[in-house]
Amino acid sequence: MAVFKFRLAALLRLRERIKEEKQWELGVLNQARAAVEAEIADLEGQLRELDASLGARAGELLSIMDLRLASESSQGIDRRIKEKRAAVTQFDHAIDAKKGELVEALREVMSLERLRDRQAEKFRREQDGTEQKFTDEVAQRKFAGGQGRKDFPR
Repeated sequence: MAVFKFRLAALLRLRERIKEEKQWELGVLNQARAAVEAEIADLEGQLRELDASLGARAGELLSIMDLRLASESSQGIDRRIKEKRAAVTQFDHAIDAKKGELVEALREVMSLERLRDRQAEKFRREQDGTEQKFTDEVAQRKFAGGQGRKDFPR
């Protein structure tokens, strides 16, 4: 019996590899986004600590220098938080684009897999038909040789 060979198997392997690369790239982007979000959470924690330290000293008289340093620190942290949030927004856009690419790669792989399955089924049906014809022919030969002609030795 013949073995089915998909003519586009190399293309299917290439498309699967591209799909895996897109998945990997999406994973890297998600990790980078999570790292930036962790940095934002850390900066927000620093800001809360700074506010808490100033709140604890609310009954005391603070020097202008202390207030100015606290204000500059607070503004610096706010600025870095805004920069990190802008980076998260950029990651979100990149992730959305990468998801679109991944969906397209998945479609390409799935269409080739469906084509392979259809061709394999067609090949199997053709093989079954060929086998059926062969068995029918063998059965006819046995029938014709066994009873119909007596001039052939058994």
